[in-house]
Amino acid sequence: MEKHALCVKTISYQEIVELKELMEKLASWEEPLVILEQFFAFRTGPINKKRVIKEYYARGQMFHAFYEDYRRLMEVGDELVQEMVKAGKVEKF
Repeated sequence: MEKHALCVKTISYQEIVELKELMEKLASWEEPLVILEQFFAFRTGPINKKRVIKEYYARGQMFHAFYEDYRRLMEVGDELVQEMVKAGKVEKF
């Protein structure tokens, strides 16, 4: 049991804060994604084509902003995890 205790490396408070901030940034997209999901959900009944055309561009811009931010945040998260793996603080999957 003592042997395992000696092998454990601590994850710094700063690393925990960085991961927490990353998760909060990803979670901040929850509400805008609900709007996108509602826009692209299957609709029954008549469709107002003019309204759909007007909203399509705005929703496309929102999705593009999400996609770019999500991709950037995933890269940041991957770098944080890779640094911890490199330092031997966590095991690689």
